[in-house]
Amino acid sequence: MSSLPRIDGVVTVDDRSTIAYWREKLAAELEVLSPAQRRTAMAHAVEDTGGTWMPTGADTWGPHHAEITVAGVMAQGEDLDFCIASWIKHVVRISRADQEAA
Repeated sequence: MSSLPRIDGVVTVDDRSTIAYWREKLAAELEVLSPAQRRTAMAHAVEDTGGTWMPTGADTWGPHHAEITVAGVMAQGEDLDFCIASWIKHVVRISRADQEAA
């Protein structure tokens, strides 16, 4: 069992161990990839974390929008590429809001 770092008797958690850090790292990695590479990387993230990956339906069957949920952040859009781009933007907005609130 590893000990948590302490500052003035208060237990602190290393930021690198939080889901927020993981989301921000994934978003940064996705930003520089091509659309095809983004889809592959996001598919792995969904599989690894138990997220959801719902592409648009073929022709008239199924949903007419795509949806992705990973690490507590959900994005919808006209296709998976748009969803991934939206997911990245949502993560950046959440990060900025967290920094402003701190």
